[in-house]
Amino acid sequence: MRGKEDRVSPDGADARVAELRARLGRLERASTRRRRQVARLATQVEVLGEEARSPLDRTVGGAEDPELAPGTPSFSLAAQLHRRAHLTHLFEREGAPEPVLLIAPKLPAQRWAALNGVRVPRVLGRWPDPGSVEWDTLPARFVLKADVGGGAVNVFPLARDTTAGGYTDLLTGESTTRSAVTDALWSRHHDSSRYFAEELLVGRGGDASTVPDDIKVFCFYGEPVYLEARRGDQARAAAVTSPRARFFTAEGTELTDVRPFMDPGDDVVARPEDVEGVVAAAAALSGAVRRPLVRLDFYETEQGVVFGELTMSPGHVPFLVPEWDLRLGTAYEQAYARLLRDVAAEGALHVVLGEDPGDDG
Repeated sequence: MRGKEDRVSPDGADARVAELRARLGRLERASTRRRRQVARLATQVEVLGEEARSPLDRTVGGAEDPELAPGTPSFSLAAQLHRRAHLTHLFEREGAPEPVLLIAPKLPAQRWAALNGVRVPRVLGRWPDPGSVEWDTLPARFVLKADVGGGAVNVFPLARDTTAGGYTDLLTGESTTRSAVTDALWSRHHDSSRYFAEELLVGRGGDASTVPDDIKVFCFYGEPVYLEARRGDQARAAAVTSPRARFFTAEGTELTDVRPFMDPGDDVVARPEDVEGVVAAAAALSGAVRRPLVRLDFYETEQGVVFGELTMSPGHVPFLVPEWDLRLGTAYEQAYARLLRDVAAEGALHVVLGEDPGDDG
């Protein structure tokens, strides 16, 4: 016969069941996280293995006759070609700077975007060097930038701290001062640097104390194909916040496991609300660039889509999983063909489209 000490009251049984269910839920969530980590690591290994292969092996590997094989497109290899040409100053060396170089700095890019009908942030002031910034003319919240430089290393979204007499750096959440910001800008100053302040944009549903998420659109001569919504992807804030991102097609379909080296941001990064508007702006601007590859950055605000900046050589490796490296590589080749078609149609090549080049008349 069971003793009194072996009996469990209904209330005690219910409590025990609730405890076990809670424990089971924690274990299931931990197991799900582990499975995702394992899958992500496996994808990282796959991407790194692909990047380690030679260009010839990547594009025509397995072909019976590599010289006759057409090969497969690769976005990674196409992006590296553009980056190498830019870093080695190939076009300047030949006396023909690529036109996109003229609008790559932030202020020319904003003027160019505005001329093409896309809203840009309001500029509050311009100065030749960090020491010339007229701090007292600026509002309580603004963004101070250098005209050149990537990764947001020269971007300071600031909010005046009235109690301490300094500022809050909204990118890092830390307190700072005029002299600290000025010193940071001087440390990366060079002859082509120019400095300006612009309005601090407020994202949809956000507040003035947060920086809107970046929406980065990979474009191929008038055709946006791939979007990333990112938060915390600034080199200057890397020690404070890890980059988070969500990935989408130009039609708004969310993608998973395409950027295995970037942390998923479904828990913190908002889904773009106006994908159609972002894509329309990106299509107009990338068609005007006359280049087979460019990345255009935008923000969603209460006033609509706002242009951020232009990136000439996006997609630092390791980048995409093989499937999307192929898809964006194909988009690049198609853009290249469309660009050549348009150049020929304008008469720049002194040929007539559709005419047999071997026909002498």
